[in-house]
Amino acid sequence: MWFDSSQSTSKMNTTLTILLLAVLVSPAYVQHCERRQRIHLDSYQSTKVVFPQQFPVQKGYAGNLTCVWEILTESKFRIMVYPRTWTCGDMTVLNLFYGLSEMAEIDDCVICPSEKGFCPNIIQTRSSDAVLELITYSNDAKGGFDFRFMAINATALVDGCSSVGMIMQADRTPNYIASPNFPEAYPSEKNCLWLIEPVIQDDNTRLVFQFQSQSLEKGVMTKCTDYVTIEGLGEFCETDRDKIFQPSEKMYTENTETKVTFVSDFGFSESGFVLSFYIEDIAKPCLCQHGGTCKNETCLCSMGYKGEYCEKESIEILFMNVSNQIIREENPVWFTAETTDAYRYEIQWFRNGIMVTDAATRYKMTSSATTNGTTINTLNISRAYNRDEGNWTIRASNGVTSIERQLTIKILPRLQLAMLPQYDFSIRSGDILNLKCSVVNPISLSGLSHGSLVWLKDNQNNLKAAGYQISNTNTTSTLESSSTIPGNSGIYTCYYSSYPDPVRVFIRVNVTEKEQKMCPNGTAEGISWSSTIAGTISKTSCSKDQIGTATRLCDSEGKWRNPNLVNCTDKVFHEASLKLTALREDGVNNTEEVEKAVTNTLQTMKNLTSTTAEMSAGDIQSSMDIIEAVVDVTSLSGATVEKQVFFEVVDNVLSKNNSESWSAVNTETTKDASAIMKNMDKLSEQILKKNDTKFNFSGANFELSIDQVNVEEEGIKFPTKNDNSDITENPATFLELPKQTSKTTTEMNYVAVIYKTISDILPTDTNSKRENLNTRTEVKKTVKEYVNSDILSLTTQRDLGELNPPLNLTFYHKNQNQSNELKPVCVSWNFTTKRWSEKGCQKFSTSGKSTSCLCNHLTNFAILMRPYIPETEDESSLKTLSFVGVVISIAFIVLTFTIFTVTWKQMKNDQNTMLLNLCVSLVLSYIVFITAVEKTDNEILCSAVTAIIHYLFLVTFFSMLGMGVYYFMSITVTYYAMYVANNFKSRSRVHWFLLGAWGIPLVISVSTLAGFWKKGYHLKHYCWLSVESGSLFLFIVPVCCTIVLNLVVIISLIRVLLASSVMMKSSLKKKAASGLRSLGTLLPVLGVTWLFGILAVNKNADFFQYLFIIANSLQGFFIFVSHVVLNKKLMLSLRTQYPSLGALTSFAETSRKDTTVSRSQSTASDTLMKQYKKKGFFSKCRRLNKRKQEGANKLKTFDSFSTERTTDNSRSVLEEKMPLRSDSNI
Repeated sequence: MWFDSSQSTSKMNTTLTILLLAVLVSPAYVQHCERRQRIHLDSYQSTKVVFPQQFPVQKGYAGNLTCVWEILTESKFRIMVYPRTWTCGDMTVLNLFYGLSEMAEIDDCVICPSEKGFCPNIIQTRSSDAVLELITYSNDAKGGFDFRFMAINATALVDGCSSVGMIMQADRTPNYIASPNFPEAYPSEKNCLWLIEPVIQDDNTRLVFQFQSQSLEKGVMTKCTDYVTIEGLGEFCETDRDKIFQPSEKMYTENTETKVTFVSDFGFSESGFVLSFYIEDIAKPCLCQHGGTCKNETCLCSMGYKGEYCEKESIEILFMNVSNQIIREENPVWFTAETTDAYRYEIQWFRNGIMVTDAATRYKMTSSATTNGTTINTLNISRAYNRDEGNWTIRASNGVTSIERQLTIKILPRLQLAMLPQYDFSIRSGDILNLKCSVVNPISLSGLSHGSLVWLKDNQNNLKAAGYQISNTNTTSTLESSSTIPGNSGIYTCYYSSYPDPVRVFIRVNVTEKEQKMCPNGTAEGISWSSTIAGTISKTSCSKDQIGTATRLCDSEGKWRNPNLVNCTDKVFHEASLKLTALREDGVNNTEEVEKAVTNTLQTMKNLTSTTAEMSAGDIQSSMDIIEAVVDVTSLSGATVEKQVFFEVVDNVLSKNNSESWSAVNTETTKDASAIMKNMDKLSEQILKKNDTKFNFSGANFELSIDQVNVEEEGIKFPTKNDNSDITENPATFLELPKQTSKTTTEMNYVAVIYKTISDILPTDTNSKRENLNTRTEVKKTVKEYVNSDILSLTTQRDLGELNPPLNLTFYHKNQNQSNELKPVCVSWNFTTKRWSEKGCQKFSTSGKSTSCLCNHLTNFAILMRPYIPETEDESSLKTLSFVGVVISIAFIVLTFTIFTVTWKQMKNDQNTMLLNLCVSLVLSYIVFITAVEKTDNEILCSAVTAIIHYLFLVTFFSMLGMGVYYFMSITVTYYAMYVANNFKSRSRVHWFLLGAWGIPLVISVSTLAGFWKKGYHLKHYCWLSVESGSLFLFIVPVCCTIVLNLVVIISLIRVLLASSVMMKSSLKKKAASGLRSLGTLLPVLGVTWLFGILAVNKNADFFQYLFIIANSLQGFFIFVSHVVLNKKLMLSLRTQYPSLGALTSFAETSRKDTTVSRSQSTASDTLMKQYKKKGFFSKCRRLNKRKQEGANKLKTFDSFSTERTTDNSRSVLEEKMPLRSDSNI
């Protein structure tokens, strides 16, 4: 951790950083200025006025600025101005005034706008004051200027030049030499000489020359034609415009008389020069140490040092304190140290010479700056252990020097109390109760006085009064009851009264009646078990070579069950685990120390696991803890793991011989074998970060390969030994990552693993419940599933994101005699949920011996055999009902198609062409759906089936929409706009309807397939669009659009029907019957029943599901009835061609005749009644006849364009302007 302890230095660096960031990231137009500034000029000293300050590197004015610079000098001087350059826009005013009065002269050279303004000559004012004014009305992103000023005594330097030599005195105040006529052009053929005589001439002073302005003529080939010569320094002629009113570097000569000459030829002249000169003291040499440099008799120290001669180290530790030098174990302790340095430095903490870091779980390091420029550094230890005893060091280092401070602390061990007996037990009533409590480590009581061991029973401490005998020594205490009764049952607690921390031991004692069932004393698994009450669990210590607690159940019948030793661990495993845990808790950053500890631990584990026939469940638990600790410690410290030894240990732990122990771990603890895979993945990531070279491991239980590849140029295949295997005869388990597009162009490492046995020991979760969602309902069932393959894993050095193309995996089935009810599922292990997940994987193909999968990510993969969940009774009913309805619908549609085909000469028109088109699309969609919707075994085939079904259903909907549009144009538009309808009917447009009905669905279905390819395009168990991926919405949205449009058509048709004269006079009952008759005829044709299908998407809407299946499945029947049975023209055609079918229309004809007679009789009766009305009857009659005549004229006009080209003699619906007939054929 690095710090800047000097507050002033920190503030200065921060300010510089902010200024730099402002230059880099701020907009150009954020520059502001003081509203009025005053600048005093010294004679012949050039002075710059630049705005913005970094111009021309940074440009820009803020809007609404009014900035004024007043330039002043002594009255005997006049101001010279050299506008070096400026930039300004239309909304900017830049003025240069000579003088402060209202009559001040304004210069004509400085004007705006200007992209790169400059004045060719120096501006000579006649004033000792000048004003530069900047006014902006809006932001000017490119604005900026660089003006230079100088004050000149015009009377003193008009000529001032002699070839003989002018003597000038040099003292500590600067004096000046200027070219003749400066700043105007100097005269030609001039030879001037000046003799500079120092006032003081000794060894402690020197003569200094500096050009304040310089602009001389330089000839070709860099030869000076006009020049200034300074004796001992050389010849000078500078023509760069930037040197005008620009001070040069200082030049030094010995403190003696020095000649200065100026020579000009007969040619071109410039503005000339101004040369200042003076004497200064020579700095005394400094005795700087540690690389310091001397400047002006002062040592400038290099980084890491300070002092007059840089003799001291700059970094300091002002003090170091500790909260307490004697600490009781597991109590907190903290160190503080105050440091300071003018430079950036780093703080490190060490425990007994080993560095500790923030990675520790017990240590927290902080640093905070103080107001006096120092830093307070703190190390907090949340729990101090015995290993923390010793020297603690803080080291501060700035990269050049370092300094340390050290303190020593002592850790008193935590009080340990022991109870005998150690575990809960039971005794019979009347037996003697004897309990002993003792202090295991008396040294933990150091510094304590007036303390003793105290007994409690059920948190009550007055035990002597209850008849107990208690005897105490300094470190032991005994509690005894000579004859126990059931009231002596309870929890007995022992603690030390004056110990500051809550350390207690307790034991539960059960005093039972003599007749109560108990398990007797005995020995099992080399462990002695004391008598225990029936129905309870007995605890005791593990065998002598193990550490932990063994448990055993005494069942309700008083019989012992088998001991549970899952928490019993070999002492060697336990000690190794504790050592690694300590390294992890302490955040030790010493690579050598960590590598040494890890190597010793792994070697010990290798020896133990390779020589043991079967590891115990406790040893497996400890092994997983050690493997995890090894990975974590090496990751934090950057240490290297001996891969061969590590992988051999993992291979031994995964041995099939440990299956029973693994089963116990899975059932009795929260751990499982997935922890091995997780730590293997973490170690793989560490190996890849270090760019380890090629490595291969082949064990009995897993194989691993570390290699390098460029995934953009070649793929990955693992294991490589299976490349030439014959998959048809001897299938192999392997993975293959194809060449990836646009992932990386450089080589990268990868780690591939195949686990051969871990699938047998992973938890199968046989008692879990999972949800099986199908298209209609949700069913939860208890299922049994198991992994039926090896497990493949792949990790790459760089994250490849979503794989394109996907990862190909082929799994050999371990069990090839599985039931037909089991289905293989491609899965990957989810470390968060500790379950297999299907996310990101698809089954490509499967056979009895192997299954191929495609996955779009990298992790651990396998094949899970999952039972096929049978359908519920409701599902079966729905499926059967749907199948029967579809078959019936297909039959009626085929019958409809056949009848229209045989009568096509009489029935040929646009309407019937679209009707047959709808029949074809419906039949094809139904056939494909019922025959191939469950073909999910082959991914490509299932995707193709999904696309075809999607396309055909859309064709059906768009065909329905086409018919709806045709009805709308033929009836509704005709009723309201005869001219438009007449134009529509002038020629056939059926080809446009067919093109739209088959073309638009093709675009939608192909786009859906391309957009969702290998992204969950279809469902897992059905070849139909998926809700989860969103592909189903590209079916629902078009369906909703067609339904809405068809509803609009239906409403418009009903409105036309209700507007007829007969409907105007009929009762509400007749209106309802007529509306329902129209709706019942048009509804199935236009597909409105599919609205129920949209509502049936909700899996809980059983009513809509049944309604949708019934209505949609009988759609063919409705089409047959409405377009065949109720079609008068079709019936007449059939009777003409097939006289034997004439009886089919007799009932309809009779019905129509009855209706006509009834209507005539009703009209006649009305006429007779009206003859007895009052006299106004005849006038009303005349008006009525007139309206009827006008309606008849309209009817003739309508008939002229509404008649079909096939000479359809049936009347149009628009004849509702006349009495409506029941045999209308629309």
